Amino acid sequence: MAGEAQCLSYAGCNFLRQRLVLSTLSGRPLKIRKIRAKEEDPGLRDFEASFIRLIDKVTNGSRIEINQTGTTLYYQPGLLYGGSLEHDCSPSRSIGYYLESLLCLAPFMKHPLKIVLRGVTNDQVDPSVDILKATALPLLKKFGIDGESLEIKINRRGMPPKAGGEILFSCPVRKVLQPVQFTDPGKIKRIRGTAYPFLVSLFFFF
Repeated sequence: MAGEAQCLSYAGCNFLRQRLVLSTLSGRPLKIRKIRAKEEDPGLRDFEASFIRLIDKVTNGSRIEINQTGTTLYYQPGLLYGGSLEHDCSPSRSIGYYLESLLCLAPFMKHPLKIVLRGVTNDQVDPSVDILKATALPLLKKFGIDGESLEIKINRRGMPPKAGGEILFSCPVRKVLQPVQFTDPGKIKRIRGTAYPFLVSLFFFF
């Protein structure tokens, strides 16, 4: 009865990732009902199911229950375990959809996380792995999460609908984060971009 009383209850599919991440960090179980219950195709989407499988991989002892229609999800978080893992992301969303949440969870694992994510590296919906590499990693370093083991490495790129991309994300364990006072936005010094070819034959002339 005590565990049931502490269970967080939500309705709808909004903020599903954030709810699962905060539930995992706080150790509080949650139940989400009425997930797209009134739509013609109710329930969880394939990319959401893939994200739930990813959460299950990085934890140990999690309990996940989904009803037959996929409109109700019960999640009791286990221990954030980490280690060396691999995950095939749904091509419906880019790797950035999954990586954003891993950036929040990785510092608090029992073992340093080293995970290979396969799927779409760049699309028009989610932050690309290039953006997360350029912005999220410097932000993590301000909290004292640094070292050679903090890395986002792009092994190969993949575009929708066939995907085929692959990245390596590794992060050290930091049980305590240093406080940050980050109020001065500073000035824009330079603007950089990343150019890459995809499915294009390149010819070099000397």
